[in-house]
Amino acid sequence: MLNDSVISIATRYWADHLGCTEAKLFSQPLRILHHGDDLADYHGVFALFREGAAMVSIPPEHADAIRPLLAGLAGGCSPEALATALQPVAATVIGPAYIGYALKVALPEHPTRALNPEDIPALHEFQQKCNPTEWEHGGSGTENSCSGVFVEGKLVAVAGYEIWGGRIAHILIISHPDYRGRGFARSAVAHLAARALEAGLLPQCRTLESNRASLRIAETLGFHPYARSLAVRLIANV
Repeated sequence: MLNDSVISIATRYWADHLGCTEAKLFSQPLRILHHGDDLADYHGVFALFREGAAMVSIPPEHADAIRPLLAGLAGGCSPEALATALQPVAATVIGPAYIGYALKVALPEHPTRALNPEDIPALHEFQQKCNPTEWEHGGSGTENSCSGVFVEGKLVAVAGYEIWGGRIAHILIISHPDYRGRGFARSAVAHLAARALEAGLLPQCRTLESNRASLRIAETLGFHPYARSLAVRLIANV
């Protein structure tokens, strides 16, 4: 389970991200608010769910079209119910996604090390083998803190993190398509998460709940769930 310190860090970040106070975050079965600064340019609806409460952030310019669709959810809201309610204006639904944190992680099963500038050629070669969409969502460059697994001199898994809100290390992970299912991605995440903790950061794993492999990595390494999220990109003519 997550302790009070972890919950406090996560709650502070997500409240800031949604543009509300920590006291209001997860304070009602359904709270609808307008996008704050972090989401100002997002043409969609973003929602966060925790312990029976939901925070739903909407673009203010489309509030008149969206609020009536959510009227039936006032007593409680799940990601699935929200996605269904927004079907008339939804272009793409992303989620539900798992958001979890760890204060301690399992050790890597495979030899893993931090990447450095000398590894750039290997990283570029690795990137060429990955699906461009997968790389967009999970790839990392050496400008970020990265951990990698090599097999016979070939880079086969890379984990990196972005720092969110000054305290959270949001982990990105991608593995070579020819070396999946062998625990290399898990080792890369384990090594990187330990480095993040040593740096005083809180490791965060966010992955689609439909991605069973990534969820399994998080669970076996010691991440614990904090919340679920859903993002709904709106059609152009809402």
